[in-house]
Amino acid sequence: MLRLKAKEFCNDPEFKASVGWYVKNYWKRRHSITLRTKTTLAQRLPNDLEEKIIQFHRFIIIAARHRHGYSLSRIFNMDETPMRFEMPSSQTLEFSGSQTVPEKSCGAEKRSFTVTLVVAADGKKLPPKVIFKAVHTPRDLVVPESVRVSFHKKGWIDETWVKEWIQTCLPRNATDERTLLVWDSFHVYLTESLKEVLQRRKIDVAVIPGGLTPVLQSLDKCLNKPFKDHMKTKYLSWMVTGPFEFTLAGKKKAPSRNQVLRWIKQSWNEIPEEMVSWSFKTCGISNALDGTKDDAVYEEEMPEIDGEEEEEMEKEFDTDSDEDEP
Repeated sequence: MLRLKAKEFCNDPEFKASVGWYVKNYWKRRHSITLRTKTTLAQRLPNDLEEKIIQFHRFIIIAARHRHGYSLSRIFNMDETPMRFEMPSSQTLEFSGSQTVPEKSCGAEKRSFTVTLVVAADGKKLPPKVIFKAVHTPRDLVVPESVRVSFHKKGWIDETWVKEWIQTCLPRNATDERTLLVWDSFHVYLTESLKEVLQRRKIDVAVIPGGLTPVLQSLDKCLNKPFKDHMKTKYLSWMVTGPFEFTLAGKKKAPSRNQVLRWIKQSWNEIPEEMVSWSFKTCGISNALDGTKDDAVYEEEMPEIDGEEEEEMEKEFDTDSDEDEP
């Protein structure tokens, strides 16, 4: 946000407001500004972690994949993640020694919605399904292509919604091949009536043990965070550049549903397929059945980015440029 604002104030077209200008030229030190952050508590993993992971991998490999031979395109992971209309950063620049650290927002940081993401082990991404809190569909709603939207009085999923999602969003297979769906142990997924729907669609389920989604769920472990990071980047840029709408009292309105839907589409498109397929391997779900790819479970770094994409990132986050001195 600060770099965008600096470019706005500067009249020099050669000024790029790069990280080099921000860090190397001691901008923060000159103005006695520090980076402040909040702290959070990490999720506690169960004591029998290793045993539960082994049991899950045995089920995936022996009971499921060896038995039915799912193709990678028919192995899915689904996860719902809550999000808010406003996504202020947990860090902000403030003058050193300040007793309070204010955070700029439009006052809607508690308004939430739900995004359901689905990925396949071959790297494909299904259209995200967004659930807004409302009873009726607004007349001015504009839904981008490749995004699905529904409305719920609580803005969350229930058993009826999951059944509808299975019927309309989970792709059918023309060859009648069986499907493996990996998801967490949310109580809505475990009802008998839902199991009957899954059986009719020839969908087998692998339920991740409670507390182990950060380790065994590809979306939770590898994809949700970069997706939300992309969303936050777009929100912060919007907070600087707009366009904005204002109330009659002159107060800036929070991002609209239409704006949020555009961000969701863009952020989901920015997740590369290579990262999706790699995420399944790090969770031990799509690794080669002969064990030759088991080392991927222990990889902590994302796969290398393609040259074209890497070049774009270098342009955006150039830390070596010395041409930015205003």
